[in-house]
Amino acid sequence: MKKEEEISLGSIRISPNAISALASQAALSSYGVVGMAARGGFESLVHPTAKDPRQGVAVHVLEDKITLDVYVILEYGTRISTVADSVAHAVRYTVERVLGLPVETVNIHVQGLRVSNPD
Repeated sequence: MKKEEEISLGSIRISPNAISALASQAALSSYGVVGMAARGGFESLVHPTAKDPRQGVAVHVLEDKITLDVYVILEYGTRISTVADSVAHAVRYTVERVLGLPVETVNIHVQGLRVSNPD
């Protein structure tokens, strides 16, 4: 499940781990995001916050199109729909700009809210 491109000097392979690293950094730099969440299943119950930010991104590559599922934890008090929309745009822009590949869909999954400053 690696993106591969043939050029005159050889081939370029982009792993899903590299794509998830880009996407997680773009999401974490977005306003209102306080962390990446573990993706579904048992792991999300035991450790709701992902230890490695890349664990919060699922990458699906089909016929040169990328679909990303991004699992985030947001700051309590922010408007969820606005932050999710902002994260989706940031992730799409970053991945397309850096990799030069089209991103078909970015799905944002809000897994929780966190109060950073309890004042």
